[in-house]
Amino acid sequence: MANKLQKKDLKPNERSTPVFLKTKKKGWLTRLPILKQRHRKKHYPRGFDTEAGQYIPVNLRVGEYESEVVPIKIMDYFIEKAGTIVIRDCPCRVTNDCKDHAKDLGCIWMGKGAANLDLKKLPGAGKEGRYATKEEAREHVRLAIKNGLAPALGKLRGDAVLYNFLEYDDETMNFCFCCSCCCVAAGYKYGNSDYKNFFKRMEGVTFVTDPEKCVGCGECFKVCIYNGLKMVKGKSVHTEDCIGCGHCEAVCPEGAISIKFDENKNIDDVIDGIIKRYEKIVDISG
Repeated sequence: MANKLQKKDLKPNERSTPVFLKTKKKGWLTRLPILKQRHRKKHYPRGFDTEAGQYIPVNLRVGEYESEVVPIKIMDYFIEKAGTIVIRDCPCRVTNDCKDHAKDLGCIWMGKGAANLDLKKLPGAGKEGRYATKEEAREHVRLAIKNGLAPALGKLRGDAVLYNFLEYDDETMNFCFCCSCCCVAAGYKYGNSDYKNFFKRMEGVTFVTDPEKCVGCGECFKVCIYNGLKMVKGKSVHTEDCIGCGHCEAVCPEGAISIKFDENKNIDDVIDGIIKRYEKIVDISG
């Protein structure tokens, strides 16, 4: 089957909105050395140590942890810490008119930046955002994961600029629940290498394709928007650009892709490491 697939057949179902295409073009330009330096000076004036992005694989199972427990444990921790919580629809799915996942299962914003959002004028919104209780936020997380969306944590200066709360950059973070409409692809896939300095795959996690089960149908390529896959001799193979979202494993009709966790690592230590990484650079108690 794989021999019949053309290069165009292995392209993901990523966003195709005018704004995304424009951002994609700008991303390519920032790969030029002189523009890369200008971009870095403008967008990361304090360097990369104050930036953080992290996916939690949507179907990760480790030991006694079921697939939903790992991201829920991390997200519940920050929800409990948050002084202000705002829930909004997903701007990526709204602007791309996504047909595969719920548009209302969007981002959760926490901290002082959330308290200063203009809920009636959120970027890419289909409807107004709303303040939420901790209980409502926890329920939102569970519904999003149940919907098959990949949970991600973010503390990004670019978001602070876009949402107009730059003065609260170090007091705001967010959860995203992503599908192939995700906006991160604009920077991670099409931009320069800067994104890879702070957007990390979960430690200890790898994705493996069983060549005996893989039939080269290309279904996994449709949901991989980060250049995380390549076809080798008719079989799907993960690349170093794999960001660890887990969508490929979820859609494989042959069950050929599996998520592996390093048996030499302790999952609780990895979870604690993720939490400490964010607590070092952001305080969302306001």
